[in-house]
Amino acid sequence: METGQLLEVIESGETQEVELKQSFHSSQDLSKLICGFANTQGGMIIIGVNTKRTIIGVKEDVDELQQKISASAQAVSPPLVPDIQVHRIEGKKVIAIVVQKAIDSIFHTFHGAIYVKVGSTLKKFEGNQLVDFLRNKQILCFDEISSDATIDDLDIEKIKEYLQTRNQEEFLKQNSVENFLLNSKLAAKNGNLKIKNATVLFFGKEPEKFFPQIEIKLAQFDGVEPVKIISHQLIQSDSVSSIEKSLSFLKKNLSKSIQITDKAKRHEKYEYPLEVIREAIVNAVAHRDYFSKDSIQIYLFTNRIEITSPGSLPTGLPKELFGTLSVRRNPIVYHLLRDYGYVEGLGSGVPRMINAMRNHGLRDPEFGIYERFFRIVLHNEQSKQKPIEEYADLNERQKKCIEFLKKYKSIKTKKYEELNNTSFGTAIAEITELLKFKYLKKVGSFRGAYYVLNEEKK
Repeated sequence: METGQLLEVIESGETQEVELKQSFHSSQDLSKLICGFANTQGGMIIIGVNTKRTIIGVKEDVDELQQKISASAQAVSPPLVPDIQVHRIEGKKVIAIVVQKAIDSIFHTFHGAIYVKVGSTLKKFEGNQLVDFLRNKQILCFDEISSDATIDDLDIEKIKEYLQTRNQEEFLKQNSVENFLLNSKLAAKNGNLKIKNATVLFFGKEPEKFFPQIEIKLAQFDGVEPVKIISHQLIQSDSVSSIEKSLSFLKKNLSKSIQITDKAKRHEKYEYPLEVIREAIVNAVAHRDYFSKDSIQIYLFTNRIEITSPGSLPTGLPKELFGTLSVRRNPIVYHLLRDYGYVEGLGSGVPRMINAMRNHGLRDPEFGIYERFFRIVLHNEQSKQKPIEEYADLNERQKKCIEFLKKYKSIKTKKYEELNNTSFGTAIAEITELLKFKYLKKVGSFRGAYYVLNEEKK
């Protein structure tokens, strides 16, 4: 990293990925912080700068300090080797410690505890919290755990239908069901055949007997409050059937209008775009927390649809990064849904849903991220917001922002205002649009937040 780039980081202040330290205080504290960065998104520790972003400079011998930093990193288990850089700024020495994010199958501990960075704070996980972390890290995945099911508990017809989607209709004529499961990594064999939970979710004769939490509760209410139920349905079935039955319930109860096309054909238009409803249901099934005993709930009101699923964002992933990172809580479930054609572009779900709602003349979907569940709300409120399909659909101020970032790497809201001679409200609204459609990524939160280009859009 060049010194100019480091100055930009310092100017932006502390964030999820940046920690400023006036001096080296404690080897243990540094070990915990290095561990926390590695377990989250990676980051940088800058020694010689206080929290007010004033450059103090390190007072110790730089060589000795580098040795202490290396020892702190080696005290983490498994040991880490950060990139230690020495910079001279304003005649003072500043040390930047760059910590890389751990790969998906690895996590780090210090003295037996897991540390993660959540916003600007460092959190310690032990006991049940440690188990939750392993789940969210996808080291402990519900769908990969072995179930108590046997081959007799599986529906061969469902397996045949799945093979047909993969153009492998003839597979079972020459191979056994066990071979199919092993070849598809839906089971493991070490003496006895161990069938994974995901296999039961998709191909079980009665998956609800193994996992009662897979039920989906659907209800249509009279009005805008969950008081008077007009119709309801409880679905306890395999993942594919659950998606289709849920969509059928909503289609049956949604309002729709009849339109005559230019070819004098009758066309039914639902009050919400069906592709958005379908995407929301698929997301609920794909990304829900199957360790939770709570069910998916789909409620239809006169003014909105609410689709609520158990499980919030993975630990250490801030709300600011929602929609910019593709995180798969249940990798096998995701893979199977992709084979069935339910999962399309990686990470493109949110922009695609927004554009579909706008093309339908409706306001954007509302994404609610809570402590233990996630909710998508679709409103039938009219909106004049235009879809953004490509770069040309951005306004001139947004384009100017992107060109600025290509040269200067980062931008804050205040700079956006100055660059475009616009108000704070307009700046926030237009930056939010750029975030929604993945042109920008937000780094940090509150006053220290800044924005960078999203690599996917470069």
